[in-house]
Amino acid sequence: MRARLLLVLLFLALPLHAQLDFESWDVAAMRTTRTAPIQLTARASATSNITAMRLDLAAGSSITLTPLGSGVFRASVTPAQALFGYDARDVNRNFVGYLRLLAGSQVIATYNEFVNVIDANIPGVAVKNLSATARQSPRILNVLLPPGNTADSELQPAVQRLYTYLPDDFDFVQVVFSLPKSSGNRYHIGVRNDATGTGLGPNNSTAVYGSAGRLLGINVFPLDNYFDCAEVAFSHETGHQWINFLKNPRLAAGSPHWPYSNLASGVMGFSLAGDGAGGDFSWSVESAGPGLARVRALPASQPKGFSDLDLYLMGLLPPAQVRDALVLDGAPTCSVECTMPATTVTIQDVITTNGPRIPTSSTSQKSFRFATVIVTHDRLLTDDEMAFFDYFAARGEAKVVLPFAIGLQQGTTNPFYLATRGLATADLRLTPPPALKRRTIKR
Repeated sequence: MRARLLLVLLFLALPLHAQLDFESWDVAAMRTTRTAPIQLTARASATSNITAMRLDLAAGSSITLTPLGSGVFRASVTPAQALFGYDARDVNRNFVGYLRLLAGSQVIATYNEFVNVIDANIPGVAVKNLSATARQSPRILNVLLPPGNTADSELQPAVQRLYTYLPDDFDFVQVVFSLPKSSGNRYHIGVRNDATGTGLGPNNSTAVYGSAGRLLGINVFPLDNYFDCAEVAFSHETGHQWINFLKNPRLAAGSPHWPYSNLASGVMGFSLAGDGAGGDFSWSVESAGPGLARVRALPASQPKGFSDLDLYLMGLLPPAQVRDALVLDGAPTCSVECTMPATTVTIQDVITTNGPRIPTSSTSQKSFRFATVIVTHDRLLTDDEMAFFDYFAARGEAKVVLPFAIGLQQGTTNPFYLATRGLATADLRLTPPPALKRRTIKR
């Protein structure tokens, strides 16, 4: 129950970033052998009343950040403090401590501070300089951009820069912010939709981003600590290309995720009240007779996959193989197991309301190519830092269960291939092997 609650609290904490314009370590990733201190810089929002900042270290002491003027504060942290308690369970992300924003002596907001860690698990990669403001590894394009007013305002130029160096060969582009990190949760932008039967109408905004027609969508990672293509968020945000825009009233109630149901137990989760952010729903939901469902708590660390209906909407599963959706009348009312009122929504209900999914699972796309752009403002990434992010992009191609650590959560995760039950693959390489021919989009 504790891990399940932590995830919900993580999402709820995100609006507090209104108190903070940005936060950044002066290294995007640090080696475990580092001997020099690292610097934490944070700037309070001009509309906040923050007068001081304090870093309460996991190592057991506190550091008062030095004010530099204009709401900017800075602290120096030793490698021993930054890496305190680091072990294999942290999967190359270590919790440093809590950044407290204060007005006088009152704590106004708290942020969890993590550092990205390079250890023996992360191999070096070949890196080439493309220009004075761009570098490329096998799976990462790093571009140096002037800061915009918001992270959203930087997405279009970031993706456009991709196409100045690479061909229009990608179904999805991922934009990750580092040096400094931005604020907010991960999210997806649908760029092109040709499929019917998902509740979405046709759309093609590819030209806005510099694509000649291939690009389907964009996944955005404002916090570089949360970028891991093996972790559930990668599958979740990619799934939003097709899920959930259905018009059935019982299913639309949970949009853009699912209502409390057996659907929410999967990758896509449920929508939190208020801002609609995704929450983890670690419950199994099974039929207990007409109008009823048996609800049972599951371990929050259990790896998740896409539901039958998810896979149908993605074009991966035929309607005949889609089990009924069981939608609860509300949140589970027990701590372990109980019976609750529920409504059954069949795949035929979905088709009747939204039309059949076309292309069907027999003709739809199954292999997807992803390009990852790391946007930095302070400087370009070093070879070490490129290797770090390349490693976490490559994890998205795995076909085995992997350990993960995101924020305060640790456990095991199903990469995209397993989350789709082996029905789809993700290729994170920027340059395909010679045997993989470019697919031309005709319009």
